[in-house]
Amino acid sequence: MKKTELDKLRKDYNNNGWVLYEKIFTKKEINDINNKIDIFLKKNYQKYSGKTINFAVKNKKSRNIKNINSFHQLSDSAYIRKKSKDIKIRTITKYLLNSKEKFMASELFAKPAQKGLPSPIHQDNFYWCVKGGNALTVWIALDDVSSVNGGIQYYNKSQKLGVVKHEPSYAKGSSQKVSNLKKYNNFKKVCPKLRAGDALFHHSEIMHGSSSNYSGKRRRGLTFQFKDFNATYDVKLKKQYLKSLNKQIKLRN
Repeated sequence: MKKTELDKLRKDYNNNGWVLYEKIFTKKEINDINNKIDIFLKKNYQKYSGKTINFAVKNKKSRNIKNINSFHQLSDSAYIRKKSKDIKIRTITKYLLNSKEKFMASELFAKPAQKGLPSPIHQDNFYWCVKGGNALTVWIALDDVSSVNGGIQYYNKSQKLGVVKHEPSYAKGSSQKVSNLKKYNNFKKVCPKLRAGDALFHHSEIMHGSSSNYSGKRRRGLTFQFKDFNATYDVKLKKQYLKSLNKQIKLRN
């Protein structure tokens, strides 16, 4: 990739807190990824059921698991882990972080058609607790995505606030939400329109979320999470978050 292109991506990322890179994967690669994910989920459903699959809906009469909303252990899949090492992804990530990158995890967010769950407005680093916040998410569209089928909405430039106050959301798939959201109404809300194969790179501290998917189209997104290789975690904050998460899980059960 040319330095001028990377400079433009970094400028937009630093300014807005997110940036779009089109066609990071080809149509064939997207089809292969979707097929591999389907195979992985079918193979591992029982292994992870109730543990790391978040809020899947399984048809009792079959092994149909198309209604999974999110799955948080895709980094267990050798194929998906390999895709996280894609040269374009790593080159852009390293440039945006301005440091050597460290892979943290991979997740699937798969809002099914007509019954996809919303995700309350939150900041990723409230969960991750990376000191300094120099971390990001690569969100790759595995379907065409827009506001119609639950696309991501960003509070533009909100990463400049740092981590803001959150509170328990008691929402399936997202245990925390930004407190007093009306306080941030002055931020422009942006919902990028994506084609399958496009990728969003967003800062760990930009406020974002998504609406329910009541449309007839699935909205599947694959994410890779990276941080500054030398950045450490705030262990105290992480323990507080996990305590809140476990409390909500018990209440749901």
